[in-house]
Amino acid sequence: MRFALLSGKRILVTGSSTGIGRAIVLECARAGADVVVNCRRSVDRAEAVAVEARMLGVQADVILADVSDEQDRRKLIRAAFDSGRIDAVVNNAGADLLTTELRDADFAQKLSALMQTDVMGTIELSRAFGRRFQEQGRGTILNIGWDQSDRGMEGDSGELFATAKNAVMGFSRSLAVSLAPHVRVNCIAPGWIRTAWGENASDYWQQRVMTETPLKRWGEPQDIANMARFLLSDDASYITGQVIYVNGGAVR
Repeated sequence: MRFALLSGKRILVTGSSTGIGRAIVLECARAGADVVVNCRRSVDRAEAVAVEARMLGVQADVILADVSDEQDRRKLIRAAFDSGRIDAVVNNAGADLLTTELRDADFAQKLSALMQTDVMGTIELSRAFGRRFQEQGRGTILNIGWDQSDRGMEGDSGELFATAKNAVMGFSRSLAVSLAPHVRVNCIAPGWIRTAWGENASDYWQQRVMTETPLKRWGEPQDIANMARFLLSDDASYITGQVIYVNGGAVR
């Protein structure tokens, strides 16, 4: 294992069959944590992630649940705790407006998808897990924002993601105050990360990433996973209520 920072912890990561969520699960496993992989429908991919985690010497479970659906959120919480103690939750699941059927939806439909998945999913799961963590006397919640939310980006996508992710970032700061001192809440705000959309982005977007990012490269899912591993660990025990920008130095 690369680190033992998370040994003895069991961590649930929503939306973790691919991309950033997958990277976080595997980094937590490398750090010694047992993990719970969540997906909406990509069971085969989620099981493959769980297999990779088990090969690192930890326990890994898979829970199928759509975090945009209220009943599924309740099912996810029950299933997570029925299968064992939960020490931390990473609310990573988000509506993919760029590479799924939602790319052809209108503005209102896209906004609804973001509000149900990114906003309501994060808020309701954070509050529910937060109550459980308070009963346990400890726990950690990590949410995912967006680095351009508070400085703005032109176009429909900029307006949509800023609306949803500003809500997540502000909520995380306030929830941290509500749940202190025994439960920590933080938020990572990624910059340009090379997930499925970034891998096939046009030359315009490739150049824009280089122009806007002082480190002159795309971020990788592993860059977010590295920060998540730290914030979930006891080494970050004096950090709560923070939005941490992982964006290659892009100007805020």
